[in-house]
Amino acid sequence: MLIIGIGGFGVAIALTPYTIPLWVVAIVGSGLAALTAYYHEQKGAYALFAVFIGAVLWAGGYAMEMSSAPSQMAIFWYKIHFIGSAIVPTAIFVMALRFTGRDDLIRARNIALLAAMPVVTTVLIVTSHDIWIQGHIANTGPDAVLPLTYQFGPWFPIYAYYSLAIAVVAIGMFVQAALERSDESWVNATTAFLVATVLPTVGTGIYVIGNTTIDYGPFAFLISGVCIMAAMFYL
Repeated sequence: MLIIGIGGFGVAIALTPYTIPLWVVAIVGSGLAALTAYYHEQKGAYALFAVFIGAVLWAGGYAMEMSSAPSQMAIFWYKIHFIGSAIVPTAIFVMALRFTGRDDLIRARNIALLAAMPVVTTVLIVTSHDIWIQGHIANTGPDAVLPLTYQFGPWFPIYAYYSLAIAVVAIGMFVQAALERSDESWVNATTAFLVATVLPTVGTGIYVIGNTTIDYGPFAFLISGVCIMAAMFYL
């Protein structure tokens, strides 16, 4: 483990086999978000921008959480990590609507309804309400690279399974779109979007069902980001 201190603020960045890929996601995702913002007139740019920003917060917050000793600072980065994870599924769902020809569903009312879950979740995360998190303990399990293991409240499974559900619907839309047309560029694009959606969904799904204390969702964006940009190239 390599620890890097930053300035006089006492911020330490741990470079480990877990945090290095997360930092790669955060750095590359920031560049892709900036690129998407620059080409904001392109189809689906706003949804893609939200996906990349969510991935940056998700991965960067998680890397800093892993770098922090059990403290209020670790809890702060934990909040950033989950705020990012709340943004990504909704943004991917909107992206799926846009790129599978369902633009008529992208209306202000529908977007507001979709945004309700991540907004409520973010409020509960920031306020540390017992509905979201009830406590934390030191992590002593086999994946003890994390400083804390969290005891989630009743809102977490609601948020987690809702997020997984809309991601699965997005996956279904990409599968249907790939099967509807046979031209190579369209199949390649929808397949790339499909892979980009499946990987973080599976990674987080493993975490949600309790098989690991590591959320592998943000790690998946090492590949997902490349797939999204490849899909944009085909389209």
